[in-house]
Amino acid sequence: MNFIWRFYQDEERHWRWQQLAVDRSVLAESPKGYAEYEMCLSEAKGKGYVHEAAQEKLIRRNTR
Repeated sequence: MNFIWRFYQDEERHWRWQQLAVDRSVLAESPKGYAEYEMCLSEAKGKGYVHEAAQEKLIRRNTR
């Protein structure tokens, strides 16, 4: 199953994460807010988050 991971700051400017289904329903979320993004990321990794680096942009050649 594919998941969408959302990282955001709440009203108190603490970092939180959510694991979403493809239809955007919330499957899991952080139990608390974190002052540092890295701590939030670490908690999400413990719940299955895997960072995937962005792919390089494909350069298309003019085929005319």
